Amino acid sequence: MFKSIIFLAAFLPSVFGFDAIAPTAPDCACTAVANVQKTGQGSGSISFAWFSSSDATQYKIWYVRQSDGYTSANVLTTSSNHTFTGLAAGQYTFYFVKVCGGESSGYVGIEEIICI
Repeated sequence: MFKSIIFLAAFLPSVFGFDAIAPTAPDCACTAVANVQKTGQGSGSISFAWFSSSDATQYKIWYVRQSDGYTSANVLTTSSNHTFTGLAAGQYTFYFVKVCGGESSGYVGIEEIICI
């Protein structure tokens, strides 16, 4: 019985005109931003820094305000630190993406509460 199942699994795809293809991992040469740290917080502002990477051409950062789902515009920077200002009190998620030429890394999200 087991041999029949193996035979069918190997033979049937070619009968129907397609070959079984093993899934492959995506080629992710641009790794995520590393070691994001909150470096300061003031009235309506918050600062972050992260590990500077030699393969990064720039970083894309933004935030989402949790109370109403507002998403800020993306900030593109070559610096490995940034201060968000003009924030109202509330809970936010800050996102950090490394850009390596034409490829982007996965994002890193940090949740923080802003007090005024």
